[in-house]
Amino acid sequence: MLKRDHQLVLPTEVRTPGFRVELRGTTFRLVATGAWTVAEAADLDKALKRLRVPIPPTPDFTGEMDIAGIAEIDTAGALLLQRTASAWEKGGLRTRYAGATEDFRVLIQEVHRRGQAERPEVYTQGAIQDFVDSVKNALTGAWRDVVDLTAFLGEVTAGFLRLFKQPWRFRTTSFFHHLDYAGLRALPIISLICFLIGAVVMQQGVVQLKPFGAEPFAVNMVAILALREVGILLTAIMVAGRSGSAFTAEIGSMKMREEIDAMRTLGIDPMDTLVLPRVLALVVALPLLTFLGDIMALAGGGVMAFAVLGLDLSSYIDKLHEAVDFQHFMAGMIKAPFAAVIIGLVGCLEGLRVQGSAESLGTHVTSAVVKAIFLVIIVDAVFAMFLSGIGV
Repeated sequence: MLKRDHQLVLPTEVRTPGFRVELRGTTFRLVATGAWTVAEAADLDKALKRLRVPIPPTPDFTGEMDIAGIAEIDTAGALLLQRTASAWEKGGLRTRYAGATEDFRVLIQEVHRRGQAERPEVYTQGAIQDFVDSVKNALTGAWRDVVDLTAFLGEVTAGFLRLFKQPWRFRTTSFFHHLDYAGLRALPIISLICFLIGAVVMQQGVVQLKPFGAEPFAVNMVAILALREVGILLTAIMVAGRSGSAFTAEIGSMKMREEIDAMRTLGIDPMDTLVLPRVLALVVALPLLTFLGDIMALAGGGVMAFAVLGLDLSSYIDKLHEAVDFQHFMAGMIKAPFAAVIIGLVGCLEGLRVQGSAESLGTHVTSAVVKAIFLVIIVDAVFAMFLSGIGV
């Protein structure tokens, strides 16, 4: 903001912007007074837009911007003056400035020069191109995730093999801590969810099979679904949302506070300290949780079978023995270690990707949950088709 140093202006006059227009001979004059700054720009803009200057009858008429009465001015005020002068010029009124100090003149000229500069064209692309770019970015991101996850799997495998040569590197305390958090403390929620889903599947199966008089086969459906799909899927999804996100948040917070860099400086390998205990804890905990989920889903189905079919406990267990065998149980259990590795790898990798801001942490926590659930479902589908194909 520029001020006139050579004149004394009362504060009330400085804060009272304004102007008047007068005609002197063949000259239209805009006499500006007070402060032309951004604080008064809104009021000045409204007044200038209401200003109407008649088209000069002859070329002898000229315009003049008398700014000798301006006490202070900034780029906003200079822009308003320049815009008004340009409007007079377009109307055929040649306009000049009067009463400008050197500083005022330089400011007005710079605003004029910037306003006349050629603006770059804004490139706008069509909806089809936007869609193509979105698909291309998504595929590129997916491929990058595949490469990074594969490389990270190699690092974890190498770290795991090092434990056989150097067992002292294994963090026993950290392992049991995460085993407690990811396994023992997840028992209540997983038990409840699987129990409710088993009951709902049984109830809906009875409703759908009743028109065919095949209500007892609802027990077969619940048993096979619980052991092969529902138990492992529900458990893995719950663990991904609960423990996978926690892994990302914990490691990401350490990355934000530069604790991981400090560990490397001290000669502590983050792979041995942060990643391996979490992944191994999930590999141990998830099969146990899956077994519990299977039992609770069958228990929920049994409660609903008693309510809608009138089956007692012994009859229900007999029907379970007829419907399923050990291979159905193993078809679900064999998926658990793979799902555990996926959840652990994705959670830890996304945590190590955090850049250093709260927004980045939230983004990667969300990404970890989504990617882990997506990959678990993909692996489950691949196993389901493969096992069905070989007759298991």
